[in-house]
Amino acid sequence: MGKVVRIVLFFVIAPSVLIVCAALTWLYWDANRPLDAYFAARHGELVETRTTESTYSGGQEAHYLALRSDSGLRVSLRVLRKTGPARTLPVLVVLGGHRTGRDAVDLFADAGDKAVVAIDYPYDGPEKIHGVRETVRTVPLARKALIDTPPAVSLSIDWILEQEWADPQQVVIVGASLGVPFAAISAALDRRISGAILVHGAADNLSWLEAQLARRISNKVLHRPLATVIHWLAYGPTFNTATNVAKISPRPVVIIGAREDERTPAGQTEALYAAAGQPKLLRWTAGQHIEPGRGDVIAELLEIADEVLPFSAEN
Repeated sequence: MGKVVRIVLFFVIAPSVLIVCAALTWLYWDANRPLDAYFAARHGELVETRTTESTYSGGQEAHYLALRSDSGLRVSLRVLRKTGPARTLPVLVVLGGHRTGRDAVDLFADAGDKAVVAIDYPYDGPEKIHGVRETVRTVPLARKALIDTPPAVSLSIDWILEQEWADPQQVVIVGASLGVPFAAISAALDRRISGAILVHGAADNLSWLEAQLARRISNKVLHRPLATVIHWLAYGPTFNTATNVAKISPRPVVIIGAREDERTPAGQTEALYAAAGQPKLLRWTAGQHIEPGRGDVIAELLEIADEVLPFSAEN
């Protein structure tokens, strides 16, 4: 009887193991394939711009826009700048956390003498996922959104450079938290971006993912394997922040770390700064990781942004 059980188990387990191994092999291949041709084709040409909402308050105007490329790529963004006659302004292109998106402009109570353009990630799936079945359906949508983000940034810059108020020599991308890998690769790929400000990010995205899992899963044995699979699912080799930040040079890069960052592993800010080419600056905020509700952290970051914008222009 024991032999029969072993035979049955073998024929049940062995195919499952082979399927898992084949799936992981394919995922590793897919995560490592070059995507430059895809990025260029997906960017395409801007063929439609729609203003979906406009507001005017406190001497500032905010516009919600929907862009469409001839490739089918659609991008939502929000623009904040002072009202009045158009005048040439430096532009901050902002990529925040996945739930912040274009509403990142709300972090800028006063845009001051600059325009702020915040971009939504091109994700069409549900925000809250329930159950295994919905998770499986959502994974391809999330992966598509990841590789559509660099083309979405470039399409947004197409629109920005058409505006008479935009200074084409000062289009600076700002990546905050989860936005850091996307800002780094966007600046590496699109030479029209004149500089980058990377806020509370990591050089090693795999280590960063492992740290996030450690906050939620107590079993340490699972942290690295799960982080590795997620890293492959997220096209980790393509979005390698350390590699991409090095490609931004000779355009300037500003790295901003948080001295009490509870989300970014220790030493990652310094590693990101070391990976960047010259010219570069390293700055620190006093508090924890950036979040919409942490007004003191955001206020300090805005002060630093105003300080380093001249550095971007001079270089």
